[in-house]
Amino acid sequence: MADCGRPRGEEARPLNKKTALLISLAAGILLLVALVLVQGSFHSGGGIRLPVGTADTDSDNEQGSVGALDVLEITPSTVKPAINTLSRPVTYQRTQTVETFWNGGSGQSVSQVAVSGNLTRVDTSLPDGSVCHMLVTGGTAAVWYDDETEWTILHSEDFTADIAQRMLSYEVVRDLPVEDIAQADYRDLDGVSCIYVETCPDEAGYTDRYWVSVSSGLLYAAERLFQDEVVYRFTTTEPDAETPEDSLFRLPDGSLLTEHIE
Repeated sequence: MADCGRPRGEEARPLNKKTALLISLAAGILLLVALVLVQGSFHSGGGIRLPVGTADTDSDNEQGSVGALDVLEITPSTVKPAINTLSRPVTYQRTQTVETFWNGGSGQSVSQVAVSGNLTRVDTSLPDGSVCHMLVTGGTAAVWYDDETEWTILHSEDFTADIAQRMLSYEVVRDLPVEDIAQADYRDLDGVSCIYVETCPDEAGYTDRYWVSVSSGLLYAAERLFQDEVVYRFTTTEPDAETPEDSLFRLPDGSLLTEHIE
């Protein structure tokens, strides 16, 4: 699935316990995402014009703040053009939480995410109190733990920053077939204006729900349900538009990830 590498010019380092754990974790992530991203579906819902203000905003104010998306009614057939109209920030930071649920238990991971162009930094707190750092570009990721000065390079054509974050991308929502859409409309979630999309149950009984923020163009929340029971939930804070520090996108020795890609 993935190739392990090392910084150029250095001797091969033996795998330590954390590196071995990382490789297993990467395999587990890809497997989990493959399960989570089982193709969802949709069907028709009432068209709702995208308001900019809150529900109690008077009509004059709402008319005065109409944006490009407000000319679209959110229906299964307009989900793709509406999302294509959105524009995501090139740089931002936010906190993301992923929860998984199973019979008799649940798990949670919280990540600090920073994005700068095609670079994504993900710092995830682990149950044992350590922090996994991951720097991703394209299908390549460098991973290290806590204050370690050594890292492991993982590479796979199928690996993405979204997979590293254990999240669904809005491209998944955008590319859903119209006939698979069960419901699509405009909704407010925790005070954030969102395009909401819900899929029909697939053959295995899974349903997906997505909330895409109109203001940021980013996925704001997502759920996967099995026979009406939530088995996966993604939530996040709204992005901080302040440009992340350049140091976040460097490896422990201060070098760039691109310098170590064969």
